[in-house]
Amino acid sequence: MIYKTLFSGVSNIGIQAIATEKYGIFPIDLEKDTIEKFEEILGIPILQTKIADSSLIGSLCVGNSNGLILPEITLKDEFLKVENFIQEHDLNINVSIVKSNNTAFGNLILANDYGCIISKEISNLKKDVEKILKVKVGVGNFCELPTVGSNGVATNKGCVVNPLTTEVELEWIKGILNLEVIGKSTVNKGAMQVGSGIVANSNGALVGVETTGPEILRIEEYLDLID
Repeated sequence: MIYKTLFSGVSNIGIQAIATEKYGIFPIDLEKDTIEKFEEILGIPILQTKIADSSLIGSLCVGNSNGLILPEITLKDEFLKVENFIQEHDLNINVSIVKSNNTAFGNLILANDYGCIISKEISNLKKDVEKILKVKVGVGNFCELPTVGSNGVATNKGCVVNPLTTEVELEWIKGILNLEVIGKSTVNKGAMQVGSGIVANSNGALVGVETTGPEILRIEEYLDLID
């Protein structure tokens, strides 16, 4: 299922939340009934919090079913809130704060439960990411941009990426993430950084309210969400 929505009046929902196969982290200012709707669509428990006293959760964090990477600027009470949530839902997730000059891990890492791509800008973190997310990590950029997390959305079933991604890059991404389905699309009426407007896992996807019908069809196909 794909559901069009806004977060605090903004269509760029992907920079404000993350979803994995086991859990999601969303902004604190969303209403309870809205979160319950998202939990139903994605089939996961959702934690509402800030990270680094910010609602830009999708830009700052990245995770999969094995682990969650938080930036060093995460506040202590925020970290404890995440850990308590993980324990409360018996998720057995490795929550780790990673030290780096680059704190926007969500923009720089694209991951699912089978593999991970990190930007060349954080190539020095390859071993750390492998240890936390417990997957093989490939280092590289695509469509000539270092923000691999902003320019792609990956689940365990499929992946959608920036339209400027080449066919060679598509095959490279497909191989690292161990996927059969991958394709190119825009979101929110032409935005090429698809990660900015999509929050998804294998059960469903949320897209920015400005996303057009043709975009939804492509996203649905490449995330393999067609029933």
